[in-house]
Amino acid sequence: MKKKKDRSLRQIIEDNKQSIVFFLTEPDLKKPTVFFSTDDGPTINLASTTGFFVAPDKIVTTIDALSKALSIAAFSAVSFQKAFNSSRNRSSRRRKRNQILVPNEDVLEEYTIEGVTAYDTKNNLVLLKIEETGVPLPLGDSDTVEVGETVYAIGNQDEPRCAGAAGYLQSRYRDDRWLHIRIDFSGAGSGSPVLNNKQEVVGVFAYATGSAAGDSRSIMGTAVSSNVLQELLANAGEVIWLDEFQADPRVRAYALEARADEKMSERNKNRGAIRDYNAALKLNPDLVEIYSKRGIVKLRLGKLGSAIKDFDKMIEINPEHIFAYNNRASAKGNLGDEQGLLEDLNKAIEINPEYAIAHVNLAEVKIHLAEDKADEGDIGESKRYYQAVISHSAKALKLDPRNPLAERQRRRAQDALRMLKSQPEV
Repeated sequence: MKKKKDRSLRQIIEDNKQSIVFFLTEPDLKKPTVFFSTDDGPTINLASTTGFFVAPDKIVTTIDALSKALSIAAFSAVSFQKAFNSSRNRSSRRRKRNQILVPNEDVLEEYTIEGVTAYDTKNNLVLLKIEETGVPLPLGDSDTVEVGETVYAIGNQDEPRCAGAAGYLQSRYRDDRWLHIRIDFSGAGSGSPVLNNKQEVVGVFAYATGSAAGDSRSIMGTAVSSNVLQELLANAGEVIWLDEFQADPRVRAYALEARADEKMSERNKNRGAIRDYNAALKLNPDLVEIYSKRGIVKLRLGKLGSAIKDFDKMIEINPEHIFAYNNRASAKGNLGDEQGLLEDLNKAIEINPEYAIAHVNLAEVKIHLAEDKADEGDIGESKRYYQAVISHSAKALKLDPRNPLAERQRRRAQDALRMLKSQPEV
């Protein structure tokens, strides 16, 4: 079954890669892709992101990718991959991690960007007009995509080639303009098309989101629905220069959010991240994922009540945001709200039974409950909690076989049950 899915994904990439565009921008607000010259020239740090044709002379990408770029270059993804392969074949120089060769410019197909012809600061989309023409992807109706339906993302995954991933629609945001997708696709794919089984665009990948615990097996992507993109395309008008677009305060908010994300990833700059998130929200209150991210930073700093308010806001925007439930559970647990903690973790698992980190967290809570019951002399209840620990940790290990905490939890519960076996239940 897995091989069938893999072949389908490869075919979808092959069928649509001619419409994919790679952008190189400077400076990079996120972790840079480092290019170095084969002739020992200077090292150049450039950010890379994705876009795609929605009309013969128009390319769409996300605002955050261009919000603070000093320069932008757009290339055919197919030619970029060929150029990279050509340069790699001509050089035996050993590459360092996160470094690729400067592509062979002889085979690069670069598009001439005339400027910005429309943008939507509420929904993180920008439309660029180019002089040349390309092959547009067909736009589907995002309202017809059902929860659980398979979708595919195609774009840049920190490599100079078209990569892709299959996932499924997890939930919709309350206003139905954003989609939450369970998919293993990185933030470098921002601006990538999200396709349905008919190979129609049903969304534009915008954010890779996660939990405070960093559950690598439960990656969620946030995508702007294709119906929002249809509206943007219909509103295309006079072309403006990049600097005029970037001068919009609501566009600058995306640059501040990106700077905050960078500080958040470094962990020792949490207070600076909160300041930037606050400033971004002041300029643009419609940044949909910022409450979840700011809540995580507040959680790290021990600002539990304030963190809960942010997670509450995120859940108000998207009532099925599993990371917000998981992270709010952590805050409630630290405040001693055991009932609220259990309710939020159970809700996260109800929304997504394959959310491994929620199973791990629930197992940890039940270990403490089992120990409390054993101390009280209620051996029967203690055993039942330890059995639940084994069940949750087994589920987590099935989803994430290398999770060391889940393995320790299972062994701990098994050892405790052996010790309790000889004790009478009350």
